[in-house]
Amino acid sequence: MSFEETWAGSAPRLDHALAHAGRTHSLEDVKAMVAAGRAQLWASPASAVVTVIEDDPCERRLLVWLAGGDLEELLERMLPRVEAWGRTRGCRRLLVIGRAGWERAMKPHGFAPLARVIAKDL
Repeated sequence: MSFEETWAGSAPRLDHALAHAGRTHSLEDVKAMVAAGRAQLWASPASAVVTVIEDDPCERRLLVWLAGGDLEELLERMLPRVEAWGRTRGCRRLLVIGRAGWERAMKPHGFAPLARVIAKDL
């Protein structure tokens, strides 16, 4: 399957995730980041995930930035692939940005709160 076909199938799920993430990027921005290799698209028949590697002086981590679709597929099939890939890239930890429901869903998979992010529109 071509990138364009994969993107077309993933875009509606990612657009939904962007809506919940405050629309900091457009779908075209995300597509451009993936196409340029600055973000990674993980697609399956019923789900889509976008990850980004972040580097700080003392840590490299893999961030699950956007995710949408079938929760079981995301957690049981895609998450292990994403984790394994991150390890091969030297990532020390996997972070997930999301609503409170993600915290509950991911707790059985070894995730625990690290910090809270709060926001106010100006």
